[in-house]
Order: sequence, then structure tokens, then C-alpha cells
Amino acid sequence: MSGYGGRPPSGWDDPYGGNRQWDTGGAYGQGYGYGQPGYGYGPPGVPHQATSNGFTIAALVCNAVAIVMCCNIVAIPGVITAAIALGRVQTDPESARRLTIWSWSLFAASLVIGIALLIVWVLFGIMSEPDYGSTEGI
Repeated sequence: MSGYGGRPPSGWDDPYGGNRQWDTGGAYGQGYGYGQPGYGYGPPGVPHQATSNGFTIAALVCNAVAIVMCCNIVAIPGVITAAIALGRVQTDPESARRLTIWSWSLFAASLVIGIALLIVWVLFGIMSEPDYGSTEGI
């Protein structure tokens, strides 16, 4: 029988030697696989995957670029929250995730403010063009 439960096929040699007790009660019925009842590795689960900090590094870089390029004051707290999140990625991943979301939100706010200021600047430039049709100053 294949899988976790049942007995091994006839003629099977235990590569580790010894006489092991097999789970005769079905998959994880009385114990966990072979060995002493109640001991073993437990049921299979999802392996733990280390958290990645790439999203946080991207938030840090984007906020830093927003500070340098646009002199945007809203991006400064974005850099601070991303830097704190980088410190917490391994120890407190849930807090790091929230701080990263805050950092991206602050970056989005700084972009919106930057675009609004650019539109105001362009409109102000269009409205303040000198009157080339006048004869003043000649």
C-alpha cells in the first residue's frame, strides 16, 4: 500500500534497519507513522517560508527618490516607515507588512501632491504669459 497508512509491500527492506511499527490504524490513526505510538514527525503541513523584504526595499527606494526629485515632505515619513519595516521583517512580519503598506500609501500621497503641484505650476505659467501684443517698453 502506498501513502502514509498501511503496511509496507511484501519483500520491502527497511533501509535504516530495525523493526519499526507501522501505522495500522490508517493514516495517522493511533500514532504518527512509524516508531513508538504518539511519537514521530506529525502530519505534513505547509513548510514555513521566510518572509521577503523586496516589497519593503522598493517602498524605501521609491520614497527616497520622491524626496530627492520632488522635495516632497510627505515622502519623508514614507522613508521612515519603510526603514522601520525593514528592521521588523524577520522578527515581526505582520507589523512589517502594515508599515510597508503605510509607506506605499505615503508614497502614493506624495505622488498625488506632486502631480497637483505640477498642474498648478503649469496653469500659473499659462496665466502669467506676458502680453506680446502691447507696445509698452518699446
